[in-house]
Formats: sequence, C-alpha cells, structure tokens
Amino acid sequence: LDLLQIINYGNRTTSDGVISLMPNPSTRFTGRTEAIAKLKRHFFTNTKDAVHKRKFFLLYGMGGIGKTQICLKFVEEMNDSFSQVFWVDATSSGTIIQALKGTCQLHGLDCSPESALGWIGSLKENYIMIFDNADILLPAALEVYFPPGMRGNILITSRNSAMMTLTSPQNSLE
Repeated sequence: LDLLQIINYGNRTTSDGVISLMPNPSTRFTGRTEAIAKLKRHFFTNTKDAVHKRKFFLLYGMGGIGKTQICLKFVEEMNDSFSQVFWVDATSSGTIIQALKGTCQLHGLDCSPESALGWIGSLKENYIMIFDNADILLPAALEVYFPPGMRGNILITSRNSAMMTLTSPQNSLE
C-alpha cells in the first residue's frame, strides 16, 4: 500500500462530485505515542489471526483532542500492514454513503453502498476501515455500515462513549 496514495486520497474529487474524505495529517502532530502503541498492540498482537478475525477499536473523547490525528499517524506507521485503508467520514449516514460511493468509483464497482460493503467484506487481505467522527449516529445506525464477514479491522473515532457497545471497554481508549 502506497502511503502517498492514502494521504493524497483526501485531495481528489470524482466526476460525479463525490469527494474522497481522507484528511491530510497535521505536520504539527506529536506525542500520543501511548495511544498509537495501544492500537498497534490491539490490531497486531495475534498476527496469525489478524486476517481471519475482525478486530474493533474505539477512540473517544471531546472534540479536538487528536483522535483523527492518532488514526492518521497509526495508518502512516503501519501502512505496510494493511492491504487497503478505507477512511469514512462518519459524521452522518449521508457522509458514510458518500465515502462508500467513492470506494465504488475507485474500484470500478456498481455505485451503491451495498456493493462497496460487499466488496470490502469479501477481501481476503488485512484491511482497516476507519469511521471518523461518529459523534451523532447511534451505535446501531453505524453498525449497518460495517462490511459483512469477519475479516478486516474497524477503528472508530467518536465523542460518544456509547459507541463502546460496538467494541468493549478494553478495546476503547478515551
């Protein structure tokens, strides 16, 4: 996976106006090494099963404390470990659908959220899907956008600690 491709992914607009939503990392972001180390341990401790069993993790807390930047730094440091990185602006159902349409267009799929989720769920490789800013949706409303199957990884950022019902207290970090 080409890191430049991931970072530049946020700078493209597609022909039908769908904007890819991968933010650019802050050049001023430093620290939070404990949080990044916890993500690495969580997603890569049992690497033998990493491709075969889906793992979930939640970063939650007040707005502006660096949840998105932690995710960006984690992806930057671990980019060789993921075959695909799917960045989803989870501000609303509409922004999630927009991100899934962008995935369809990038991979030449029928442009429906169901097609994108089905394709992602069928991947055999170790992918990560990041749902960023899942602050307003209820956990059940976000969960419908998880790809089918048990592979890949899901990382969620939210101000809403109730999202912990999708992970667990031990798979969450405030």
